[in-house]
Amino acid sequence: MLRIIRVAILAIAAFGVMIAGNAVTAADRPLPIIFVHGNGDTAGLWITTLWRFESNDYPRELLTALDLRYPLARSVDDKPEAGRSSTADVMRQLADEVAAVRQRTGAEKIILVAQAISTPRPTRWWRGCGS
Repeated sequence: MLRIIRVAILAIAAFGVMIAGNAVTAADRPLPIIFVHGNGDTAGLWITTLWRFESNDYPRELLTALDLRYPLARSVDDKPEAGRSSTADVMRQLADEVAAVRQRTGAEKIILVAQAISTPRPTRWWRGCGS
């Protein structure tokens, strides 16, 4: 059952990104996309999605899957736990990745796609320090 839910979430996210991927910058270039995995997962979750984008001629250099250093969230966000990240840790990693993608691609805007528990994190990043 969990697998079916996960596949459904990925399919919905991929569909949404494909629609958003049709949005172009002033230079008629697709926007870079950063895929963020959920709690306890890895960037490998996005391999099939990346292949699908590539096979539909989305430029590979505009696709990034962020692999969080400590993908498990803390039990209590403000209490340190070995091998687990706080929301602030993830926000820093996401902000660094967004800056790197913007620098590498020259794009002002990017598309963030998040899965499962990580979904609020890009929203918090965008509200707190994104643009």
